Amino acid sequence: MPSARATTLPRRLSTVLLIAQLLIALLALRNWAYVTTYRLYLEQRVDDARESTAAQQFDVEGSHVVPRIVTRGRDHVAFKAAIGQDSTIYAIVRPAGRARYEISLRDGTDRRVLARGDVRTPTAVACPFPTGNGVVELTSDDALEWVDPRIVRGLHVGRHCIALTILFLVSFATRRRRHSEKRSADDAVVPRIAWFRACTALLSASFIVLLIEGGLRLSGDHLAGGIAAERHDLGEVGRDSRWEESPRYGRRLRANVDTVNEWRYGDIVRMGYIPPAVSDGTLHRFEFRTDREGFRNASTRERFDVAALGDSFTDAMTMAVDASWPVQLERRLGVAVQNYGTAGFGPQQELLVLKDYVAAHRPRLVVLAFFAGNDIFDTEAFDQFERSGGSVQRPAPGWRIKDVVSRADTWFVVSALRASAAWLGKHETTNIAVAGVDAATAPSAATASFDRGMFNVPVGGRILRWAFMPPYLNTLNFSENVLSRRPGWSLTRGIITAMQQETHRFDAELVVMFLPFKSQVYLPLLLRTFSRDDLQSAFQFYLRDGPPIELAALARNRLAQNRLMQQLCAELAIPFLDTTGILQAEFEAGRNMYFPDESHLNEAGQAVVAEALATFLYQTGLVSHQQ
Repeated sequence: MPSARATTLPRRLSTVLLIAQLLIALLALRNWAYVTTYRLYLEQRVDDARESTAAQQFDVEGSHVVPRIVTRGRDHVAFKAAIGQDSTIYAIVRPAGRARYEISLRDGTDRRVLARGDVRTPTAVACPFPTGNGVVELTSDDALEWVDPRIVRGLHVGRHCIALTILFLVSFATRRRRHSEKRSADDAVVPRIAWFRACTALLSASFIVLLIEGGLRLSGDHLAGGIAAERHDLGEVGRDSRWEESPRYGRRLRANVDTVNEWRYGDIVRMGYIPPAVSDGTLHRFEFRTDREGFRNASTRERFDVAALGDSFTDAMTMAVDASWPVQLERRLGVAVQNYGTAGFGPQQELLVLKDYVAAHRPRLVVLAFFAGNDIFDTEAFDQFERSGGSVQRPAPGWRIKDVVSRADTWFVVSALRASAAWLGKHETTNIAVAGVDAATAPSAATASFDRGMFNVPVGGRILRWAFMPPYLNTLNFSENVLSRRPGWSLTRGIITAMQQETHRFDAELVVMFLPFKSQVYLPLLLRTFSRDDLQSAFQFYLRDGPPIELAALARNRLAQNRLMQQLCAELAIPFLDTTGILQAEFEAGRNMYFPDESHLNEAGQAVVAEALATFLYQTGLVSHQQ
């Protein structure tokens, strides 16, 4: 009869072998889960970009954001890779007409071609990248798009499979030996029970994870905000339940929305113009409601004194509704003000709102908040929408998505875990407008600087931080003469004339309030603070695919739209308020009027606009102090 010691040792060996096999299987699963994709973005290029016309774009294609590197002719971009494992380079080559492309690898003085071709249609390319180390060069001889160029690390589980095979053979041999030694019945059952328990636990855990994963995927647009944000970073486009498509207005807010709005990075970051690393990433969280007409009011009032027309600068979707200029105007005037602004609306839609909704309530004043950043261009886009019967939609802009993503990152379970961890560990202040840092407490930051799109400038004893929205900055390249000849300005003139006629029809007065974009307000201080070369270089960062920057032209054109609108209102005898100078004075006194990484006014800017409008209405006699 075998001794107790002789019986125990084989049992322990079987247990150790079982644990080792499970650990190796888990390591193999981990390697599979962490197959990583490294996307190639232009900001990572290592070659000389001075002669390059390549531009980075992020576009919505179907249900995902797709990064693209767009070249306008013969071009060459290079990226350094140090992955350390065999990998594969993937891309879709999309030529404008016909183009030759080449993907090559440079390692020291050695250079070899990994793939090349002559293409006339979109072509998928995949080529091995041994070791994953070296400089990857993408070359084209004509206009071409590199769609989602990326390096994907290979799957390495060969050693794990060999180890599992060896352990399995050892376990098999051990069991055979123990059988030959005529173990007791109890001895034979022990390893089988251990295997059964281990497999049952593993399968149960796997089933639970798969069940949660399936449930999260089926939840669709009803995902929790934190999980939706994680999916957003992966480039997934989800439906926003606050919005609906309308054949008359295009995209507009739904009626009776009652939800919570939350954002951490502004539109300048979300659209990929500056990296998240230079932003404070302050969390903003607030209630978001619409009335039965589909506008951002607590309720639909039958009678009110002032109607506010406008876009996102009026509905103030980036902050709590109490901070919006219409609500603040109501508090200052002591009269009822109803908000009829909607993000994305241009002058045509605002005229439709005036006819469809405002006229029935017969207010005494209608204030049109004209935003210089895009209203003229929005009229052109909506004109196409109307002429096409709604079939021509404005392309949805994408945003910068994560450039390093593992396979596990794409699982909804992982997104849920990360969202939970962020929720448990967050200590950020919510819904706060960042005005700046006291220069006395931050002497190291007391020198003006520019870092990857973010200005850091001492202003009025404080360090103010801000970035510009490139399309709005580019508007400063248009002179008054050029703008006046655009179809959008002709349309805008007709629309404002029609607005005045409509307001007179129900015995009201139309007021136009001019809201400038950030670079209009901040440009004079920058011209005084930075050298010509440094400021040109900073602006070229935003407008990298455009012609060389002419600062003198930007300065001349800064108030081009202001003058056009002032002249139009003078012709039509429409009361006109330009808030540019007021916002500029507040900014140069040391207060940010716009969110640092957003194109929109912050809470302080909205307050300044409301105060200026209230003062203007009093001074012009449109509202009396007795009301």
